[in-house]
Amino acid sequence: MLPNYTDLYVGRGETAEWIGSLRGQCYPDMFLAVPPVRLALTATEENLFRAAVADALEVWENDRLGQGYPRYLGWPWPWLTSHKSRWVIAFAPGAGAVFVTVGGGVAWHPIDPHDPRFPEGDDPLGPPDMLAWLRNPAAPPSVPLPLMRDPVTGFWTPAGDAW
Repeated sequence: MLPNYTDLYVGRGETAEWIGSLRGQCYPDMFLAVPPVRLALTATEENLFRAAVADALEVWENDRLGQGYPRYLGWPWPWLTSHKSRWVIAFAPGAGAVFVTVGGGVAWHPIDPHDPRFPEGDDPLGPPDMLAWLRNPAAPPSVPLPLMRDPVTGFWTPAGDAW
């Protein structure tokens, strides 16, 4: 199985705060089977989401599911937004809920904390025009996501640079 990539945020949109990423067995069934990831998905408070994500990044590696990349290691991917990652998971503080989308996704799917499920079917979150998405994953109608920039310089952050 090829590795998948998942990015985790607090907030949605261009001002969301990236707090970590996962690489490896990033599939909905696996997310729900790993206790700290499941806890993050069902969080209704920001501090709980952040703590669960911090634990998930460690457990992911300890359980040999792939790699976990906390924020202090810097943006891990050679692309500049999450539009090319398979999954994007975000805690929305105003809603007190977790939402998911896919790379190039056109909509956010709310996760029910009492019955966490990912959308089923023919990828209802994905880009309607795959060829257009391949040319420019961040182009509308994809959901807005932040560019990874160094907060001091404002320049794009290359993979592996720490903040």
